[in-house]
Amino acid sequence: MESTINHIADTWGTTYEDIMENYPEPENFQLTTADNIILKGKYFKNTDTADCAILMAHGWTSSWAGMLKYMPIFWDCGCDVAIYDHRMHGESGGKYATAGIKEKEDLVLVNEWLEEKTKLSNDKIGWVGSSWGAGAALQAAVIEGQQPAFILADAPYQDWYTAIFERAIRDYGNKVKLFAPMVFQIVNMRAGVNYKEASPIKAAPQIKAPVLLTHSKADASTASFQSQNIAKQLDPSLHQFHHLDWGGGHTMDVVVNQEKYNKLVDDFMEAFVPDFGTCNATDVIANEQ
Repeated sequence: MESTINHIADTWGTTYEDIMENYPEPENFQLTTADNIILKGKYFKNTDTADCAILMAHGWTSSWAGMLKYMPIFWDCGCDVAIYDHRMHGESGGKYATAGIKEKEDLVLVNEWLEEKTKLSNDKIGWVGSSWGAGAALQAAVIEGQQPAFILADAPYQDWYTAIFERAIRDYGNKVKLFAPMVFQIVNMRAGVNYKEASPIKAAPQIKAPVLLTHSKADASTASFQSQNIAKQLDPSLHQFHHLDWGGGHTMDVVVNQEKYNKLVDDFMEAFVPDFGTCNATDVIANEQ
């Protein structure tokens, strides 16, 4: 959490404390996963008459607070917001991450809690994922019975192998591929999973919810070709992909130009879920600068 707060101060042009002044004190919640890991999160109640909710999933090495950069968009829709720490992140428990294999089940668990908390159905709850969280959301959407109102996926990875090795290959050449079998053998043993199951790109053709996919061309952490590849597998009638050339780093376009990013979301919502809340986003972060 501390590193996320420092990141906000260093790169967002505002502070965690200033952002939080725009919202009511959140309610803490915690849930226990099927494999007995404690997930902790925050629930922001918007109004007593809110008829929409947003579930947010943060990126690798971040925490729930890293998703506050997306919050103004949906807060102005009148939606309640729930954000949680992934397993092995922030205040949540767990020793190993699984690139969506277990995280997708965690997301569904939180979504079920949010449904019960708000008394809203799936079609009134949208999912917003950043990087690692975007990958988890895309994979969760194909679990039986899960069809959120929409998914906003900012800078997801296409699969676990590429998430780890595309940057290494770019920096050090193809020779690093020699280490892949050993790396993933260790991953599989420690996390108790098969790394090949962590694959948003394989999930993409099965997703029935509308998807807004965004990725910065300048992303040096997760190359944008990964979102390009995912977009090719999504139902063309149910998604929009914006390959952004705004100069933002990894998941930073919403901070670099929040007004433009808000407009992308507003246009997507109008096209695919026009009855979702009252989405007239304002530029809270920009106003803080």
